[in-house]
Amino acid sequence: MNAVASPIQSLIQAYRKRSRSPEQEVKERLLHIEKRNPTLLAIRETFEETALEKARSLPRDSSSIDAMPLYGVPVVIKDSVSRAGKPLRAGRKDAAGAVASQNALLVDRLEKAGAIVIASANMDELAYGVTGTNPHTGQMRNPRDEQRHPGGSSGGSAAAVADGMVPIAIGTDTAGSVRIPASLCGVVGIRPSHGLLPSQGIAPLAPSLDAPGPIARTARDAALMLSVLADKPNIVSPHPTLTARTAIVLAVKGAFAVDVDPKVQALFEQACHVFQSITGRLKSETIDALALAPRASGPIIGAEAALAWQAEFQAHPEWFGEEVAGHLTKGAAIKAVRYLQAQKERQSIVRAIDILFTFSDLLILPTTPIVSTPAQEPGTQLPFLALTVPFSLGGYPAVSVPMGEVDGLPVGLQIVARRGDDYLALAAAIAFEAAFQAARP
Repeated sequence: MNAVASPIQSLIQAYRKRSRSPEQEVKERLLHIEKRNPTLLAIRETFEETALEKARSLPRDSSSIDAMPLYGVPVVIKDSVSRAGKPLRAGRKDAAGAVASQNALLVDRLEKAGAIVIASANMDELAYGVTGTNPHTGQMRNPRDEQRHPGGSSGGSAAAVADGMVPIAIGTDTAGSVRIPASLCGVVGIRPSHGLLPSQGIAPLAPSLDAPGPIARTARDAALMLSVLADKPNIVSPHPTLTARTAIVLAVKGAFAVDVDPKVQALFEQACHVFQSITGRLKSETIDALALAPRASGPIIGAEAALAWQAEFQAHPEWFGEEVAGHLTKGAAIKAVRYLQAQKERQSIVRAIDILFTFSDLLILPTTPIVSTPAQEPGTQLPFLALTVPFSLGGYPAVSVPMGEVDGLPVGLQIVARRGDDYLALAAAIAFEAAFQAARP
């Protein structure tokens, strides 16, 4: 299998050859944002002055380029990720949030690796949504079909990558907020093992579930970005005995809280055949407990979000939109017994998943059971998060990688590994991506 071309490596190679400069790259990306953002609303704010300053300050010698894995790579960060000198709005009104005194730790790690932060990405307010809808900044649009939403809550990050505004972006994932927009926009999104990446400087939604993660055009670029964010250069190095080719893979075919669209299911069956060709060790299984995950997650997210935002909501209720204000009010009313009951249900779901990992190394299933729906169409969030939230509850690493299109609209394959086995989920995503591309006519 041939490796899928890496936009990051292609860009860095151009820098090595001096056929382009970081300053030129940043200017072109900002022009692209200026042209496309009025339609997509993927970007909240551009950082032109500081981005160009960073681009001009990068040394141009080969040794410096080789020493920085993300040398000159433009990146956008979700609006909930702190940028020094900028208000931490997290999708709220322009006037909301205190000005950050320092960057989020993940931003510092990106810049140390040579990346250039050129903008912040729009998001569902407080990350409380999965359709890219925001009462303050407008309805985000999907680059693959501008009449449809990009998913959320990291919809702006995914749309920016899918449209070519940047090669990589930071999102955050509580119930699926990196994986869902990655699936619907046709890019790669990683929810790492819970706690692998630091949350310092990132606005919370539900701390026991929250996880920041990378979004990229390819699995290899997403893996590279994760290694930088985790400060672990060898995160995708081969395991001594377990690789994507030797892993036992379990295709999860139910039971889910919602039905999988037949056309999405057909793509998943094709993806299973690809994995069979990779490992030769593919089984299938149903997990009845998965259907309980949305019910368990609701009170956990509601109560934890209400506590996380209690002080600001009480001091500045005008900063919050009506829908999110309603969520926070309801969350504050959740009784301790209901929260503890939800945590007990969570433990049961996690135990059921852990049992599967006693006789398998990877789980695969669709990331979303349907493709994107029309923007601002009334509906429920449940279909989009039903297949992602179970793995948030257990803090498992999960990667969404494109597995094809339904009527021209992309949908992702979700690859899940044991907690701490991020390297294996990434290796499997890279292998699937290459095999999937090779199998296409």
